[in-house]
Amino acid sequence: MAAQNKTCCPNCGAGEIYAHESSGASICVACGVVVEENAIVSSVEFSEGAGGTSSLVGQFVGASGSKPFNRDRMQRGGGGYGFSRDSRETTLANGRRRIQDVASRMRLSNYFVDAAHRFFTVAVEKNFVQGRRTTHVVAACLYIACRQEKSQHMLIDFSDALQVNVYTLGTCFLKFRRLLGLKLEIIDPALYIYRFAAHLDLDEKANAVALTALRLVGRMKRDWIVAGRRPAGICAAALLIAARAHGFTKQHQDVTKVLRVCGMTVHQRVKDFENTPSANLTLDQFISIDLEIEADPPRFTTNRLREARAKAIQEKNVGLLTSGKLDDPREKRSSKWREIKSVTEKQKDLNALYGQLAKDMTGDGSNQSNSKQGDQQLMIQDVETVEANANGASGPDGNNQLVTQDDGALTRIQYPKGNNGKALVLPDEATAEELQKSIHPQAAKLNLEEWKMTMPLTQQDEIDDLFRDDEEVKQKEAIFNKMNKDYIEKQDRKEQERIAAENLQTEKELDDAAQAEEHARFMTSKTQRQLGKRRRDDKTVSFEDDGPTTEDALLAAISSRKISRKINYDAMSAIFDDSGTFATDMLEDNEPEKSFNFEVV
Repeated sequence: MAAQNKTCCPNCGAGEIYAHESSGASICVACGVVVEENAIVSSVEFSEGAGGTSSLVGQFVGASGSKPFNRDRMQRGGGGYGFSRDSRETTLANGRRRIQDVASRMRLSNYFVDAAHRFFTVAVEKNFVQGRRTTHVVAACLYIACRQEKSQHMLIDFSDALQVNVYTLGTCFLKFRRLLGLKLEIIDPALYIYRFAAHLDLDEKANAVALTALRLVGRMKRDWIVAGRRPAGICAAALLIAARAHGFTKQHQDVTKVLRVCGMTVHQRVKDFENTPSANLTLDQFISIDLEIEADPPRFTTNRLREARAKAIQEKNVGLLTSGKLDDPREKRSSKWREIKSVTEKQKDLNALYGQLAKDMTGDGSNQSNSKQGDQQLMIQDVETVEANANGASGPDGNNQLVTQDDGALTRIQYPKGNNGKALVLPDEATAEELQKSIHPQAAKLNLEEWKMTMPLTQQDEIDDLFRDDEEVKQKEAIFNKMNKDYIEKQDRKEQERIAAENLQTEKELDDAAQAEEHARFMTSKTQRQLGKRRRDDKTVSFEDDGPTTEDALLAAISSRKISRKINYDAMSAIFDDSGTFATDMLEDNEPEKSFNFEVV
């Protein structure tokens, strides 16, 4: 028996407590109540086995574990603690360790580690890690955390750190984002400006170049160049233009190797910016002036050029097609679309083969001379034109060629194709499928009475119950109006207020028009009075000051204030004479005296 401790029984208060070491329980000797059960101690004890080996007494339970380590495996010399935690905890622990490893390579703080571990926990709960490499899932979780916090890290950075194909990581990221239903904001290219500007060897002008590149990115946003483009390409083009504007001789390969984008992508973004009005400004003007005009999206401009080419081909406008006005300035060889392509021997053989196959399929039994003549005409066409003819990719009028120029030289211009690879259809035209007649019969109107007579008598009453008559419709309408009385009155009140506001606005416009008309008539009468002043005698010498007359002062006061429609301009014009002073003709005192004769009766 083990020694007794000083613990008191909570039931009877006795102090005699028996401690059973094998089970870890403490029992009251007086009443038999179990005082403690499954006691866990922090001290570590070892016991010596028969072969002289030592083993741990008890079981070790981790702080975050739900099951103890296996003591039997430890006694068998399995190594370590004899891992016996459940699979989920093991997966989460391995995932956090790998997240910390990748975060240390990318120089990410513990905040990103905690955020990525929460995403990894959700991935484990939804079985997203099943059948996938843990490294790919860890990279996707970290990248989502970086996207949410808008850090300067791209997916290709994780690809370099883990030596994994970037498209593999991108596929895993997109599937995981779709699984979680996350709505991540579009990456702003301005986030990467300062990061990559430090790798271009710009010395002390790195900050100035970065500021100019940030302004270029903002201008590209307003000109619809950023929409639908990857941020790395926009950032590379902005840095290249800004570096050249500040006097650095940077080439495309200088920014492509830093941002790891294709050189053609940078070339296209630079071409897009060259076609905007901002490209015509100097560096000082670009920094100080904000143009209000916005350029059309590049794809919109390209589609309009393609439609103009198709329309010119239909109208057979040779002058417009060969003038160069329909060339795309974004392309390196803008006139390539109207140049004659050289036909190689291989293409001639393919053309002859396609022609022979087409003749065999159609069963054409023409003579040898016609066959040779057809082969000679077919040689001037390339493989793409023949395939387009086979697929029906010709213009709406069936012409794929433009016959002659003014000088008589044979010129071939292929009819432009749409994004689907077929002939381009103009907005005001219909496609071949739309012009075809419908093969489906038109839906006939159902006569309810005739259809109801074909039904059994037991079902006719049920059919009648499905439809309401006019009386039931009126009852339903009355019930609806009563239940929604407040809403209907509110809508009627809004409609009346709207009509009153419109009437008030109309009256105001009419008053303004009347005031303008009165003012114009008054100004006309003023001009006539000024002409009358010239009739004054030039010999008369006036010793008075040539200051403004009363009429001029009154007109100046009226023009400086808001014109009122209550002023009678005709009456006001009549109170002045030709000299600009008050007229006394209209006064009652100057009226001639009337003589009255009284007859005395």
